Amino acid sequence: GKLNEVYPISSSLIEDGRENLVLRGGKNSLDILCPVRLIHNLEDKEVPAETSVRLAECISSPDVVVNMPKFGTLGVSESIDQCFSATPDTYNPRYEIVDEN
Repeated sequence: GKLNEVYPISSSLIEDGRENLVLRGGKNSLDILCPVRLIHNLEDKEVPAETSVRLAECISSPDVVVNMPKFGTLGVSESIDQCFSATPDTYNPRYEIVDEN
């Protein structure tokens, strides 16, 4: 959407959101076992990029790739190609997130 666009928000949307707070479950709390590819543009002004990292941590699958392109739609196109061709053995991220726990 556009930044200054008005979106109607209903009470049922708010209630549904409260029932589906998936990021509060913690590490491996989402029983998703298939490969997952998350693409989050670093220029996103509405949702912080850290949300994708938190979501990836909640997913149980060992095959989760988070790609965060920096440069508009060109970076997103490259990221889509990279994510869908990625396997745990071939994915070469530009940045690595290290779990310090």
